[in-house]
Amino acid sequence: MDVNSLLVPVDKLTSYCDPDSLGFETTQELAPLEGTVGQERAISALDFGLNVDAPGYNIFVMGYPGTGRTTTLIGFLRRVAGERPTPDDWCYVHNFHDPLQPVAVRVPPGMGRQIVHDMSELVRDCLREIPGAFESEEYRAQVEDAMRGIQSQREAITQGIEEEAQRQGFVVQPSSAGIVTTPVINGQPISREMYNILPDDTKAVLRSKSEALQEYINRRLVELRRVEREAYRVRAQVDKDLVRSVTGPAFMDLKEKYKEVPALLSYLDDVREDIADHVDEFRVHEEQRQQQQEQLQGEAAIMRDIVEAERFSRYKVNVLVDNSRTKGAPVIFEWSPSYYNLFGRVEYRSRFGTAATDLTMVRPGALHVASGGYLAIQAKDILINPLAWETLKRVLRSGEVRIENFAEQFSSIPTATLRPQPIPVNTKIILMGTPYLFSLLQRADEDFGKFFKVKADFDLSMEKTPDNARFYAAFVCNRCRDLNVRPFHKSGVAKLVEYASRVVEDQTRLTTRFIDIADLITEADYWARHDGDSKAVMGAHVAKAIKEKIFRSNLPEERIQRLIDEGTILIDAEGAVAGQVNGLSVYMLGDYSFGRPVRITARTSLGRGQVANIDREAQMTGRIHNKGFFILTSYLMGKFGQDRPLNVRVSIGFEQTYDEVEGDSASAAELYALLSSLAGIPIKQSIAVTGSVNQFGQVQAIGGATHKIEGFFDVCKGKGLTGRQGVVIPRSNVKNLVLREDVVEAVKSGMFNVWAVDSIEQGMEVLTGVPMGQPDDKGAYPEGAIGYAVVKALDRLAEKARDLARQEGGDADSGSANGGQPSGHDHSA
Repeated sequence: MDVNSLLVPVDKLTSYCDPDSLGFETTQELAPLEGTVGQERAISALDFGLNVDAPGYNIFVMGYPGTGRTTTLIGFLRRVAGERPTPDDWCYVHNFHDPLQPVAVRVPPGMGRQIVHDMSELVRDCLREIPGAFESEEYRAQVEDAMRGIQSQREAITQGIEEEAQRQGFVVQPSSAGIVTTPVINGQPISREMYNILPDDTKAVLRSKSEALQEYINRRLVELRRVEREAYRVRAQVDKDLVRSVTGPAFMDLKEKYKEVPALLSYLDDVREDIADHVDEFRVHEEQRQQQQEQLQGEAAIMRDIVEAERFSRYKVNVLVDNSRTKGAPVIFEWSPSYYNLFGRVEYRSRFGTAATDLTMVRPGALHVASGGYLAIQAKDILINPLAWETLKRVLRSGEVRIENFAEQFSSIPTATLRPQPIPVNTKIILMGTPYLFSLLQRADEDFGKFFKVKADFDLSMEKTPDNARFYAAFVCNRCRDLNVRPFHKSGVAKLVEYASRVVEDQTRLTTRFIDIADLITEADYWARHDGDSKAVMGAHVAKAIKEKIFRSNLPEERIQRLIDEGTILIDAEGAVAGQVNGLSVYMLGDYSFGRPVRITARTSLGRGQVANIDREAQMTGRIHNKGFFILTSYLMGKFGQDRPLNVRVSIGFEQTYDEVEGDSASAAELYALLSSLAGIPIKQSIAVTGSVNQFGQVQAIGGATHKIEGFFDVCKGKGLTGRQGVVIPRSNVKNLVLREDVVEAVKSGMFNVWAVDSIEQGMEVLTGVPMGQPDDKGAYPEGAIGYAVVKALDRLAEKARDLARQEGGDADSGSANGGQPSGHDHSA
């Protein structure tokens, strides 16, 4: 096999975008991008989820930040919400039958504000008109007429008491302690001194008459009190009738205005009756009352302010949800989805060291405001807020929001506070989160699938087509317009498109994480302005921005490169060594990834078919790496253990690695080192290798091929390029190559190489220059092939194992020559 046929052509090493194919000179010639590009699946799901009206069809928008999920969602919501009807207002009014449970009233949109205004006007009218009615002659006449019968009863009772007293020889006199009886002798009331000098029998007679008279008076006083209560009732009834008469026209106007809202009609009837029951609060002119209040000082003044603040609060209307300015359905993005922000709260004010509240201090949550519309929430944020997720599921299950404070649910002592009536909600919930969060909720929450039946999945990449490349140009046009960025020349846009392929490491696709492209646009514009002369952002400015972006992040990469150049980390780029190969790994630092070579060594010895991983024994490997390593044993047994025992022990290790080794991308390199050690055929140290392998020796794709090639190229460049250096990769990874320009130029000039292989046999021939060879029908490999050397080594080890076994057997026989017992010793004891 000619290994040169395995070389990757230069035009397959990176992603190219011809600036002339874009069809413009600068982005000034283009129209801005409208809509979202490359997310057809997610757009279809959003269109379905936002328009289906059925329980449980809430949406989980799945994707990574920067893929345009929020921008796309905002655009869709604005369009869909504008076509929907505006939802009704919700108000809380005082419950005159249960003051702790405000009544929820649903009214047409915009009516809530009108109710607030009308109720304020009603109270002002009552304060103005009722005092005048009480000062009218008509009211006095009504009172006199109503009280005339009562007055007659009073006089009759009083007269009866006086007549009975005269008949018994007493006079009655009112006092602060009640009615006092005084004896009369010779037509004159006697004094205490005269009473004391009376004979005892006269005193006894007077005392008996006085007690009987007092009992009679008490009976009549009971009747008088009954008459007084009746007088109060009659007077109160006159006052109520007057208030009803005065306020009647105003209430009739309001009931006519709100006749389509039965709950409001009932509330207005309760208000009218309550005003009549509390007529004393309206009897005094407002101006007179204010003058009296202004004379108060100190604590009385503080009390005055508190009373003023709470005065007539039962007639106030709390517009919980006001849609008077809403056009279409509401769209709410709740970026801080705490319990109170989502479900509302009852606020309190301090009053003389205690907390007080009323219905005007009930505040809505985002679910109230978004009712009839759409509420978007970050999934991570709601999950980390206590009780928010469980309460949201209760709302979705019951279809109503109940406002209750967080602390009350955990209080050991029940407290008397407001319990507003629950409000029905019909809100479409949109959760935004990563695929990991979606998977976590699917596994851990049995209710999640019932309440979120639509998944809008935003992809990280899209196909690289001429149309999508022009969409990129239109996106650049958007950024130029929105951020006052210089227009981009076609060469600058072409560089952006090439960079978009590098981000996803795929020549056939472009990234949809437009946040990365937007950042690069901003940075390239900076370097264009720094250049000074350029009126447009050129390809060189984009290349400069990429270079500087890397420079800001690659300090760890340069440190490792320096250690390799100094010889602290042992990496050879020349020569050949048996059992030693340059593997490739990728370091991920969050915002930056880079490749670096790592030396992998293998040693073989006589054994029983063990293949030991030194790093695994030291517990420095992950599960995926361990799986890849076990495949080596399977390959070795399947390839060479059919006709012979594998009396070999192999130990493989990653040299100078101090972190956990994970992934199976080094399994091919480990197998190359193992075969080289067994065969005794050296591997070229000028070549590095990556790829995973299966049990049949096929080399499989891995991740990070671009970074790995560039990492070894930098090492070779530091040691000096010779033209013999290069990297072996799986053929299935060729489409993932988006190499830097300097690497491509080195390959083009013959100073560096990239080979693509399908099998271990091809890789071994590239690494050693010796063919692997194919066995004949008897399993024999051609002489000079790697397979021949491996078989010879295994046969040699097997023969040595048999010799050792025979020697051990012979030693055992000689030790048992005397009946299996050593001679010369008596063991009878």
